Amino acid sequence: MDSISLTARPRSETGRHVHALRREGAVPAVLYGHKVAAVALAIDAKDLERTWHHAGRTHLVDVHVEGQKGARKALIKDVQVHPRSGRMLHVDLFEVNLREKITSEVPVILVGESPAVRDRLGQVQQVISSVRVEALPAELPAQLTVDISGLTEVDQSVTLGEVELPKGVALLHADPTETVVKIAQVRVREEEPSEAEAAPAAEAEAGTASAGVEGEGGGE
Repeated sequence: MDSISLTARPRSETGRHVHALRREGAVPAVLYGHKVAAVALAIDAKDLERTWHHAGRTHLVDVHVEGQKGARKALIKDVQVHPRSGRMLHVDLFEVNLREKITSEVPVILVGESPAVRDRLGQVQQVISSVRVEALPAELPAQLTVDISGLTEVDQSVTLGEVELPKGVALLHADPTETVVKIAQVRVREEEPSEAEAAPAAEAEAGTASAGVEGEGGGE
């Protein structure tokens, strides 16, 4: 992926004043990092949404702050979104040192087709959808992929230790035998009888019960 740039301006608006900032089409943000003083910023909402869509939390962003020379390499660390409108309310940008390793949560994406699923013998069950990794900022992967085309039978699985990692990336999990994805047995659910099928059975059962009552009465 090509480098992603984002332009921001320093802001003085804080507290209740950020509402006016949002009405103007900007999102309040904070840029901070290890041994880096936090800076309050304002970013155009449309530019930020476009950047978030392409970069996510794992791709480096070149943040150009008005009045400052050069770009500051950062990751989008956290995004606060309005629960109803989906509008961005605030964003945290973490400035990185390209020579220092960082940790991040990256998604696990399944690729390929399992013959067991294709033949309707089983179904895919993804146990782990994201993992924590460590890498230099420039080597941080956007995602890890797991090929399930080799899973040909029910109960076959792929463990964390079998996940292929890009060069320079370390998996921060203690148990490499933990299952990432497996082929589970297809559960066959018994269908309940329809009303048309249930009616004759209910009538027959009622008739049998009635005959039993009459028989008991004749013996007295």
